[in-house]
Amino acid sequence: MRRAGATQSLSDLASGLRNGIYAHATDAQRERYERAEERAAIYRAWNEVCGGTREGKHVTGLYYVPESNELVVYTDGATWTQELTMLREIIRARMDLKGAHVDALVFKTSRDGFARGGIQRGPKPQAPQPQPRAPLPELTADERAAIEAACADIDNPKLREALKNAMEASRAWKKSENC
Repeated sequence: MRRAGATQSLSDLASGLRNGIYAHATDAQRERYERAEERAAIYRAWNEVCGGTREGKHVTGLYYVPESNELVVYTDGATWTQELTMLREIIRARMDLKGAHVDALVFKTSRDGFARGGIQRGPKPQAPQPQPRAPLPELTADERAAIEAACADIDNPKLREALKNAMEASRAWKKSENC
């Protein structure tokens, strides 16, 4: 391309280059260019609608599926996936107004540790593991006899055994707190 000696805006220059490339392209190349422009228009519309929003800050990735004309949106948590799913039709309508029509918006939660921009975060902090408890102290023969006497009037053997086990566990627990 020769320099014309005149001042051109960047958009005019880009448009001229695009038209020159497009004019010399084969049909297959033109089809690829059109698909790429369609994908770029969809991403641009998404960014205009959701880019600076509270919800948009939790989006970790976008993937356009041209065969089904759907935009798959990955979020950094199940809560955000659910919230954006509820806003799906509003977002789709706003993207339509920006000139980017998609048949569907599909929201998915990114795998663990995947952050916005594809940067891996460190491992999630693990919840503290509970410390194993010391075994409960044994009951004395007198304590067991008192529990047995308290349950002796119950006719149903399963109920009597269940109550006896509960009382023994309660007494042992109280003994362990006093130790």
